Amino acid sequence: MSMTTQAELSRRDRLKTIRREAGRALGAALIALGIAFIIVLFTSKAPLEAFNVLLTAPMSRPRTIGLWIDDVAKLTITGLAFSLVFQARQFSMGVQGQVYVGALAAAYVALSPIGATWAGLPVGVFCAMLAGAFWGFIPGIAKVKFGANEIVSSLMLNYIAIELCNFLVRTNLPKPQPGVLTTNNFPETAVFPPLVDGTRIDLGLIFALVAVLAVWFALYRTSWGLKLRLVGHNANFAEYAGIRSTAIMVSAMTAAGALGGLLGSMFVQGQTYGYLTVLFEGNLAFEGILVAIVARSRPLAVPVVALFYGYLRQGAQLMNLRTDVPSEVIGVVTAIIILLVASSFSMPGRQFWARIMGRSAAAPALEAQK
Repeated sequence: MSMTTQAELSRRDRLKTIRREAGRALGAALIALGIAFIIVLFTSKAPLEAFNVLLTAPMSRPRTIGLWIDDVAKLTITGLAFSLVFQARQFSMGVQGQVYVGALAAAYVALSPIGATWAGLPVGVFCAMLAGAFWGFIPGIAKVKFGANEIVSSLMLNYIAIELCNFLVRTNLPKPQPGVLTTNNFPETAVFPPLVDGTRIDLGLIFALVAVLAVWFALYRTSWGLKLRLVGHNANFAEYAGIRSTAIMVSAMTAAGALGGLLGSMFVQGQTYGYLTVLFEGNLAFEGILVAIVARSRPLAVPVVALFYGYLRQGAQLMNLRTDVPSEVIGVVTAIIILLVASSFSMPGRQFWARIMGRSAAAPALEAQK
């Protein structure tokens, strides 16, 4: 078989996989939305109006579009962080903690004398990523050296990071007045500039796009990425091939931690806040699990999934504000999508139509043989 033929077959296989996975995700979303509509039908006094808000409100005005795109940027970063550890077949749940320590590091830089200079923004982002990387490194090295379960250790580190952040905001960081649970506003030099005036679309969107390309390049165009994927497929074989699987796992969790720290910086240095407050991330960091699962941990698919899920997320919040339906309905949609996409779900009747198409395709061949 020639190299050209092999490349063509490989390309066809990739396109077939993309179509299959896209169809699976779309089918899961449609089924989940159908079930959500049934729930809204029985819980709302005006179900059609509520469902219309869910599906159209995020695009209704520039402000809501800005909220949607801001969510997309943040969901992309957390989805990439989870995708990295999933690629290595690790199940670290530590992105939320990494977000908090990253935000804390960015806040200390922004509220220091450095924050009032041109270096406030880049140094804040760098320190946030460094803090997040360290927080991701801890459960990785704990697993390698002590056999600690990465799920348990990363979850416990989440609680430590959240409580540490809350404690320092209350007691140590400068704030407008005693008892307030937010810090002073950051200097303008330490806040992301908006890309579209009057919206929350800021420099974080650029960071998200760069992160997508960087993670894709690292995974598919470097020897480190090849080793990471080999470890994820079969750690024993990777060890036999001379790859130090433990070092690769730790490095993947550290890189994912750096992304989590970046997300923390995007929260507190972005147009959303411009200061640090307690419990600021609203559980968004955990929602990256959905994005990574639906995207099958593929970096280039993560922003596409984030685009659609961010739309539903904003639609649910606006539905909660404008109608009598609680935003928890989107939790039902999220759970159903995860269950369907993560399982061997396929659209009903697919085999039936395949048999019909197979017979119809075979008929001309039989006629030709007669």
